[in-house]
Amino acid sequence: MQKNLKLSRVASRRFLCVSILIIGISIYSIVSVYSTTDSYKQVFYSSLTPHDSIFITVNYDLEVFPGSGTEEDPYLIEGYNITTKDNCGIHIRWTTRHFIIRNCYVDAADVGIYIGYIADGSATVINNTCNNNSHGIGLCSSYNSTIANNTCNNNNVCGIELRDSDYSTVINNTCSNNLWGILIEDSVSTTVANNTCNNNAKYGILIEDSDSSTVANNTCNNNNVGIRLSSSDGSTAANNMCENNNWRGISLCTSDSSTVINNICSNTNYNGIYISYSEFCDITYNHLQENEEYGICLGFYADNNSIHHNNLIDNNIGGTSQARDDEANNFWYDSATKEGNYWSDWSGTGSYSIDGSADSVDLYPLDEPAEYSTVETQVFFTFTLLIAVVPLILTMIISRKKDKRIK
Repeated sequence: MQKNLKLSRVASRRFLCVSILIIGISIYSIVSVYSTTDSYKQVFYSSLTPHDSIFITVNYDLEVFPGSGTEEDPYLIEGYNITTKDNCGIHIRWTTRHFIIRNCYVDAADVGIYIGYIADGSATVINNTCNNNSHGIGLCSSYNSTIANNTCNNNNVCGIELRDSDYSTVINNTCSNNLWGILIEDSVSTTVANNTCNNNAKYGILIEDSDSSTVANNTCNNNNVGIRLSSSDGSTAANNMCENNNWRGISLCTSDSSTVINNICSNTNYNGIYISYSEFCDITYNHLQENEEYGICLGFYADNNSIHHNNLIDNNIGGTSQARDDEANNFWYDSATKEGNYWSDWSGTGSYSIDGSADSVDLYPLDEPAEYSTVETQVFFTFTLLIAVVPLILTMIISRKKDKRIK
């Protein structure tokens, strides 16, 4: 009876996932179409109009730009080269009208583009280049904002930073050669997807105090740490690539009930995935290869976690185990399927012993590497599209209609 009920639940789950995936594919098709529109073109420095820094603190200040400030007809700040010694290139705060900043190049003394204390969902920052600032793009108290397709390189502190900006979307940006690539703080339910954050001195992506956030499909290579989630309960890191990072690929700290799934963490100088002060997390279907020390390490107060269907290949060469567990009550296998992890150095018989004071073992090592979890991948892929891409699609549609009216 219980087995039939379990199978029924699995079947229902798969049906739901497939149904959602169909919707996701439809949305992806729309994105592909609109990615070729005028509003999505690369910024060419030589084609931009030189402009002084822009400072806006009331709705009235926006009226010099095309548009009426409605959601259907936002003000448009576009096509400017703002190279200035002023602290900020574009500064907008305390407004309630809708606006789009797009196709601009900004190089300022402190912040390239700053947006703060504006009406929910009124800001879109798309397709800009913000290099050589202290912070490329910074948002504060700007809920439901969209930051998409921007390039923020060689900034002294941070490429993109969001503070107290819940339900925002950071998608398809390039943030390299900064101190931090993307920094999200105190911004619950934020989606950070499809970004490239390489060669940053500290973190590729850092999420702090931002519960229920999603970090998906990002490339974070050659940083000190690829991705770190800190004090962000119920968050998800899915389908990310974190290679050749100096310290760790993915770090999860004080983030209970979080999920780390389908990530690639390889060739770090320390651990592929490191978990501490976090419990009831799922660490599954990740690929950990050729990390100098452990592929997966459970440190201080990391307990009641589930770790299974991960591929651990040639980590901690010369050591006695490819993983470490220093806390109690962690499960290194799926208790429902009696399937554990793939260990390239497993003898082929018996259990697999794991280093650490917990004396943990994988009771059911896999004979072959695990494939990515198809069902979970569909869920997170579709979730990312629905939450992150829909605002971008709407912005593109609005921008395209506006371009036609201007022409």
